[in-house]
Amino acid sequence: MRGAPAAVLLLAIAANAAYIARPIKAKDEQDLSKIPGNPGVDYPLFKSVPPTNFHCGNVPYAPGMYANVETGCQAYHVCHDGREGHEGASFLCANGTLFNQKEFTCDWWYNVDCGEAQKFYDLNLDPEKNPYFPKKKPEEEQHYAIPQQQYAIPHYDQY
Repeated sequence: MRGAPAAVLLLAIAANAAYIARPIKAKDEQDLSKIPGNPGVDYPLFKSVPPTNFHCGNVPYAPGMYANVETGCQAYHVCHDGREGHEGASFLCANGTLFNQKEFTCDWWYNVDCGEAQKFYDLNLDPEKNPYFPKKKPEEEQHYAIPQQQYAIPHYDQY
């Protein structure tokens, strides 16, 4: 009986050693094979938002969302109330995608012409596009009441 537990222990150690001996992928290694195009050629490949000359003081409207053309539009900034500093809140689109200034979202690189992004900065004035555009407060909205005569129920003796 002593041999059986020892054999089980040896098998467990061998299995564990085989598991540990497997090559571990580097954290930075990414499988880009499912993304159409060539990384670094067709689209940029940043791991984080790089330092650029982008400044919220140089954009036409706040609040607003702005593609950073210095990053090939992989990065974008939300300029709002200054809490995030001169760059605003900075974000990075996933690999293979760029910030589409016309749509206010990250989109496949082949759908975005980054060179045209600044032409669409004015879309920040459109409350349907810009999610940060100030919304009207309920008391500012107009309410149209139906005149009482149109919804009043006639009294029973009017029949």
